[in-house]
Amino acid sequence: MDFRVFDFFDEEVVVIDREFRIVYANEKYVRDMGYRSPEEVVGRFCYAVSHQQEAPCEGECHPCPLREIEKTGRSVNVVHTHYTHDRREVPVEICAFPIEKGDMIVQIIRDIKSDKERYYLFSLSQRLSSVGFLALGIAHQLNTPLSTMLLALEDLEEKIGRCEEIDRIRTALDTCKSYVDNLLFLARRRRGKDPVDLRKAVGDSVELLKVYAKEKGVRLETDLEDAGYFLGSEADVRHLVLNLVLNALQASPSGGSVGVRLFRSEDRWILEVQDNGPGIDQEELSRIFIPFYQGRNKSEGAGLGLAIVDSIVREWNGSIEVDSAPGCGTVFRISVPFSQLP
Repeated sequence: MDFRVFDFFDEEVVVIDREFRIVYANEKYVRDMGYRSPEEVVGRFCYAVSHQQEAPCEGECHPCPLREIEKTGRSVNVVHTHYTHDRREVPVEICAFPIEKGDMIVQIIRDIKSDKERYYLFSLSQRLSSVGFLALGIAHQLNTPLSTMLLALEDLEEKIGRCEEIDRIRTALDTCKSYVDNLLFLARRRRGKDPVDLRKAVGDSVELLKVYAKEKGVRLETDLEDAGYFLGSEADVRHLVLNLVLNALQASPSGGSVGVRLFRSEDRWILEVQDNGPGIDQEELSRIFIPFYQGRNKSEGAGLGLAIVDSIVREWNGSIEVDSAPGCGTVFRISVPFSQLP
C-alpha cells in the first residue's frame, strides 16, 4: 500500500505494524511530535515516540489501539496523552483501523485541547483514573497490616484463650480484609478466560456495597441461584455487578430497596437489578449508556458506570434490557450466553 496518500492530511497519521513499530508517519505527525524528519521516528516503537515509555500502552485510560483492534477486528476510537520529543503533554483523540489484512493499523490523530467538551471529558477521565489508582494504593497499603493483625490475634488467642472480645476483633478484621481483598481483585484484569463461579462473584460484589446501602437507608435484597460457571473474567463480572447495583442504590430513596437476582435460563445466565427509584422516561433511555451521561435525576457518580456495563456485556455477546417508567422504578436485565464454555 502506498502511504503517500496521507502526506497531505491535515491530521497526524501513523501506520504501525503488529510489533508496535512505526512503518510510516506523515509530516504533520513528525512536526507536532517535535522531530525534524520521518526518518527519526520510522522503525521505532510507537509507545517510545508518542509516550516516551518502554512498553505498550494499557489500562482503561490509555488502551492500546493495536491490542483493541486485535480483540475485535474493528476500528476503535481512544483518547490518549501524547508526549512530544521535548516532553510536552498533548491530549489527542485517535481513530485507528486495520489494513493489510490486519497486519498493520492506521492511526489518525487529532489534538483535542481546543475542543473544550472533549478536553473536559478527557481531563475528567484522567482524574477518575488517579482516584482509582489512589484507592488501589491504599488497599495495597492496608493489606499487610491487616494480615499482621490477624496473625497477632491468633498468637494472643493461644496465650490467653478464646474470648468474646477476641471474636469481635477477629470479625471486624475479617470484614476489613474481605473489603481490601475484593478491591484488589478488581484490579487484576486478565486477558485470558477462566471459569467464573457466578453466584460467588455476584455475591462478593454485592457484599462490598452493603455499608453504602446501609448509610443510604436502602435495603439490599438478593436472590442468587447457582447459575453455574461462566468462561470469562471474574473481574469483569464484578465490575458489571458493582456498577449496576451502585447505580440502583444511587437512584433509590431512603427507605427503599434494591433487588439483585441471578438465575440460569437454558443456555444463558440472567442478572436482574431492580430499584424503586424515580424511573427513567423513554427519551432518556436512549442516552443512559453514553459515557459521562449523568441523567436528569442523578446527583452522584461520573456517568461512566452504565457505559462500562454496556461495553462488558457487548464483549460477552450478551444483551441488556431496561424496563422503566417515571415513578415506577427501573429493572436492568443482563442476559449472557454460556456458548463460550467448552
